[in-house]
Amino acid sequence: MKTFCTIITADYLPFAKVLYDSLKKNNVDSQLQILVVDDNNIKDSRGLTLHYIDALTSTPFFNKVKDKYAHTDSPNHFRWALKPIFINYLLQNGFDKVLYVDPDQYFVNNSAFLFDELNSNNILLTPHWPDVNPIGNEDSLFAVLRGGLFNAGFIGANSKGINAMKWWAEMCHFKMERRKELGLFDDQKYLDLLPVQFSGVQIIKHQGCNLASWNIDACRRELINGELRINKVFKPIFIHFSDDTIANILNQNDKLLRPYLEEYIIALQRENIDLLNRSKNNDEKKYNSFFYSVKHNLRLRTRVKRFLYKLAEKL
Repeated sequence: MKTFCTIITADYLPFAKVLYDSLKKNNVDSQLQILVVDDNNIKDSRGLTLHYIDALTSTPFFNKVKDKYAHTDSPNHFRWALKPIFINYLLQNGFDKVLYVDPDQYFVNNSAFLFDELNSNNILLTPHWPDVNPIGNEDSLFAVLRGGLFNAGFIGANSKGINAMKWWAEMCHFKMERRKELGLFDDQKYLDLLPVQFSGVQIIKHQGCNLASWNIDACRRELINGELRINKVFKPIFIHFSDDTIANILNQNDKLLRPYLEEYIIALQRENIDLLNRSKNNDEKKYNSFFYSVKHNLRLRTRVKRFLYKLAEKL
């Protein structure tokens, strides 16, 4: 059996419902397993499959992670550290292929091929796909070196990937911090080591996966015959609607994703969520201001600078 999964706090249930609806719309026979970390009384609704943390007690590293992070001032650390543990729980309880996605992901095309990748691979990772040209965009290069090559908002595993997930859980238990001098970035930077430590780790080459603010330059969006394509080839598969992604769409740096954002906003409104008021720094009026107009123009000049540099290299 195969399934998608995600981890939420109770207040994020509407986001999980919208994620589930997007999966059903674009995938045949989609399942979504939802781990709720802070409430055992949420009722199953609309066919969602809910799990609670007490069910994970016998899963390796759960008790250690719970003791270390469940009652700290950083509740995100507990949720993030539970990713490999929840994946292993599902792999040990009837599923042989599991795709974890953050609850703020939104699917816009069929993603069945990701499960197919787990026929011959044990672990799936999605790169951040940053622009790593230091000329004109050194911040992007430095950001991926600090934050990691792969985004922890998506990871896939099959039953042969259990040991890799145990290792990731152990690393998360060891340290869950952002300390650039130690090469740490929460749960995420450890993913850089997976292709080195384990066999069967596949890096997803489809650049329509995990579209977000961090890949706006390297995964170029454009309309071809009226349809959105990434680098002229790839259809968008799923979008990571982080606060920064939403901000980039609203300030028109990533305007070709705007129709999907509007679709996402409407879907959340049906669940009584006002996305723009809820998200940090997503006041649309602000993005129509003079300040953001100047910032947008600076971004365009940066692109011109990189173009001229590449042109000079060819001369």
